[in-house]
Amino acid sequence: MINALIDYSKHEPNDEYYTPDEAVEMIIPFIPGYVKTIWEYTAIKESRIVKVLRSHGYEVITSHIDDGKDFLTYEPAENYDIIITNPPFSLKDMFLQRALSLKKPFMLLLPITTLEGLKRNKIFRENRIQLLIPDKRFRFKSEGSGAWFQTSWFTHGLGLEKDLNFIALNGSEHHPVFRQEELKSIMDLYNEIRRAA
Repeated sequence: MINALIDYSKHEPNDEYYTPDEAVEMIIPFIPGYVKTIWEYTAIKESRIVKVLRSHGYEVITSHIDDGKDFLTYEPAENYDIIITNPPFSLKDMFLQRALSLKKPFMLLLPITTLEGLKRNKIFRENRIQLLIPDKRFRFKSEGSGAWFQTSWFTHGLGLEKDLNFIALNGSEHHPVFRQEELKSIMDLYNEIRRAA
């Protein structure tokens, strides 16, 4: 793990992490019942997010910066109910701010380390960001094992009962690694996840 971190730090940011089906399937039960139309703003031609959402009967509006539709300045003319996407990790702060400014519910797949930082901590507190935390790391590449970093869905406007939701994925043993009531703060959660990794 330490060698992977050192190797990663020597390279430019890599935002080419494509969302696996299981990452999208895990959020389907949490999409509010009123949602009919979803905006996926980083949709590449073969977007797994779009494929899975459409397979569940949702209408999906797609856009991508390569098509001249930059999420930081563009919003579709069509009405949409929620934003669901896997934004570029190196631009997570700008994408979080933009998503909040649109005043729509959202679900953004981001590294769990997004919890770090004074500015983000304030944003999360003031906007009641809630997390869907899978019990394993997703495999973003077709080869190899899961990513060396944990990702979670950072959500806003869903009205979830709890702020921290630990999700057992299909095929994985259902055992809570952490108990929410034992955590003193969101940073305690982050530190526990790092120790478990």
